[in-house]
Amino acid sequence: MKLTRFTLALLSAGALCAGTSAQAASAKAAKVDPAAKLPMESAQGDVRYVTGGVGHGEALAFERAEKSYPLSLEFAMKARPREEFVADVSVSIRDANGKTSLDAKSQGPFLLAKLPAGRYDIKATMDGKTLERHATVVDGKSAHVSFVWPQAASGRHG
Repeated sequence: MKLTRFTLALLSAGALCAGTSAQAASAKAAKVDPAAKLPMESAQGDVRYVTGGVGHGEALAFERAEKSYPLSLEFAMKARPREEFVADVSVSIRDANGKTSLDAKSQGPFLLAKLPAGRYDIKATMDGKTLERHATVVDGKSAHVSFVWPQAASGRHG
């Protein structure tokens, strides 16, 4: 992940950051605790995962942790002038045999999962709209997959 992508996305994620404007989110970012930590890791079967990333400090913690997780998912919605992060995304990950590896709801714009090497089909659903992606997890590397929904007619931003 590139810091510039995070920084730009975070500055535009005002609605997700407790309804603040992008300007207020930017001002808040200046006071970030560099020691911010990830939320508590969860487990489903053999898969350990963590979701979140709301707020600048937590998003940076996800960026730092990405290399420790074989699969990294990012959720956003198209918006002007930049994409905006979203939360409450239902995620279903199935292995190459069609077996469900993980069914979870993202508590923020990021989900990091510790999965064994292999090919996975991923479905992410927000507001009844499902996007599908594929990812190949390779030992010692982190696969990053982005899901970006078209801008909602209702104006939902997270």
